[in-house]
Amino acid sequence: MTKSAMTTIRVATLVLSVLVLTSGASAQKAKKNASRVIAPSTVLATVGSENVTLGDVERAFQKNLTRRETPFASVPRDTAMEFLRLYTNYRLKVADAKDRGIHKDSAVKVDLANNRRLLSETFFYDKAVVDKRVELLAQRRLKELKIGIILSAIPDHATRQWDTTGSRLKAERFIAALNAGADFEKLARDSSDDKETAKDGGMLPWISGGTIIKAVEDEAYALKPGQASPKPVTSRFGYFIVKVLREEPREQVKFRHILLQAKDGRDSVATDALADSLLQILALKPAQQQAALNARRVTSTGDVFADLAQAYSDDKASAAKGGFLGSTYSRSGGMEANGQRLVPAFEEAIFQLKDGQISGKVKTLFGTHIIVHDSTKRADASVERDAAKRTYRRLYFEEDKRMVLDSVKNALGYRWVPEALAMFLEAIDSTKNTQDTTWARKVTPFMSDKVIYTMPRGPITIGQFTDSLRLRIDMRGFTLNRAGLDRAINKIGDPLALEQATKDLEVRYPDFASLMQEFNDGILLFKVEEKEVWSKLRFDTVDARAFYDTTRARWMTEAKVNLTECYLLNDSLAKAIAERARKGENLATLAAEYTQREGARDRKGSLLAQSPKSSKLAQRVTATTKVGDIIGPFPSDAGWSVIRYDGPVAPQQKSFDDALTELAPAYQDALQKRLTEAWLSGVRVKHPVVYNTKTIDGIWTASKTSRSKN
Repeated sequence: MTKSAMTTIRVATLVLSVLVLTSGASAQKAKKNASRVIAPSTVLATVGSENVTLGDVERAFQKNLTRRETPFASVPRDTAMEFLRLYTNYRLKVADAKDRGIHKDSAVKVDLANNRRLLSETFFYDKAVVDKRVELLAQRRLKELKIGIILSAIPDHATRQWDTTGSRLKAERFIAALNAGADFEKLARDSSDDKETAKDGGMLPWISGGTIIKAVEDEAYALKPGQASPKPVTSRFGYFIVKVLREEPREQVKFRHILLQAKDGRDSVATDALADSLLQILALKPAQQQAALNARRVTSTGDVFADLAQAYSDDKASAAKGGFLGSTYSRSGGMEANGQRLVPAFEEAIFQLKDGQISGKVKTLFGTHIIVHDSTKRADASVERDAAKRTYRRLYFEEDKRMVLDSVKNALGYRWVPEALAMFLEAIDSTKNTQDTTWARKVTPFMSDKVIYTMPRGPITIGQFTDSLRLRIDMRGFTLNRAGLDRAINKIGDPLALEQATKDLEVRYPDFASLMQEFNDGILLFKVEEKEVWSKLRFDTVDARAFYDTTRARWMTEAKVNLTECYLLNDSLAKAIAERARKGENLATLAAEYTQREGARDRKGSLLAQSPKSSKLAQRVTATTKVGDIIGPFPSDAGWSVIRYDGPVAPQQKSFDDALTELAPAYQDALQKRLTEAWLSGVRVKHPVVYNTKTIDGIWTASKTSRSKN
């Protein structure tokens, strides 16, 4: 895609976002129980011959994520009118762009076509598979499953259908054995080709939506606890048999622990005894717990478990946080912060406890643990939907996208011609790739005329396909086996098939038609605004000076203060100096004798024109501080400061040059508004803007009444 196309698409994406953000500060939450429903087709205004409806404005208004559920009619009238004016200005700009014929410009046409291609592709896949899969994945993420697997692997050398038959028959024998009463775990240990899980009887850690390969996940969520696969599950790794052992709601738990390890001076018996004594303290009533902590000289904070963890736990990282490991935990996701999983015995102990319960002694390879289950949070469907979308895009989207596109191509008649494909494969060296210069030397003129692939737009011959493999940069380095040829033909056929599949999206989906209209209008707006505003937005010194003259009150120095400070390293001396100053001694005289800030004695502690923005000392002066007041002592720069407020420094008028840093962006903003208004004033002559005041009054009077009742 060209840089120009990328720019226009990015700008088009932002146009309405900028529009809706402009008036966002004053928007209020929607009232869920409106007194009446207002038709989206209700006309709020006209821009020339174009009707601006409530539905149009509401869609733009709700582009802001914080207002997705906010009905436009529910916001205050002033907010609504401000946004409506912004929206009608937007429509004026688009109308002017069309009047100028910008949409007919050849470069803009290319941008619009690229824009549609990108949007239609995303929209098509969303409708075909993404929306359903994300919703399914989100629902799965509300549950966790404990499953086992047995794998009958496909041999590494398998390249054809008949090479996999033995693997499938082996998997079917496993299922027959299970149906006859064989033990799943024993069969997995003895026969599964996945040796890592076989040693554990085929058992996997807990899973949830998006934590395991798609084929196994789909099968697991189709089974009920206790059930095993009725037929082999096909995957690129081989054939799986899946058994679901348990199903639980997915929960995120917060817990803490105390770890006790046998070490120098304390053997395992003594460690157990210490664990027992800590458990006894945790079982006591609060008053008795306090006495027990005092007896052990353990500082009490009111949280006995945290106090004991800090005093005794050998997991020093968590001990400092009262035994907390730093994040919540779920069986299928591990630690929320990093995905790390707990050892099985520890995990099992946590989920056997209820909120607030404390475990007994839990033994793991790390030592002896005492665990408290602090709280439990069930998975939330709305939160999981966002997580499911990210997970799906990362793990499954490309596979599903390929499946959908292959289905479309098959339906439209995109397919290999088997005889010609076999002839081609026989003629080329499958051990090479397309970078080799000799791979096609056995492709004869007779073969070149044979059709190797059929498409609705016309067939591809072996000669044409060979030329593509040899000459196209995007096919450089492709392998010359069947998988490589599939990739190459997809490079040719995929864009054409996708173009056919998406050609009537505007007719089938009104929301896509609206989306396209918004993006295309955004591109036109960007182009016309570039001509009328951005290209003219130059800094003119003469004009900027005129702007400065009319806005002088804005370009003043900030209010500052004069201070006298006596800085001391000793707090007792600082208190004494402050007391002497309050009794009438001159702090400047005291500073000349006592201050310990470098270079400050010569100026008797004087600090002139101190800014509250940059000086912590100046920040000590408040609205109620009087001239001559002594403030302090207070901590300052590893020492102590005593200050006297000597009076304000009034703001001064900045010169043009001094104000330029602040003035320049304000001038540019004012110039932009001036250019925009001058431009739109002319457009309004051809496209008058008329607000339907009676309708607007009726809507917001009713809306105000509804809000007052609620």
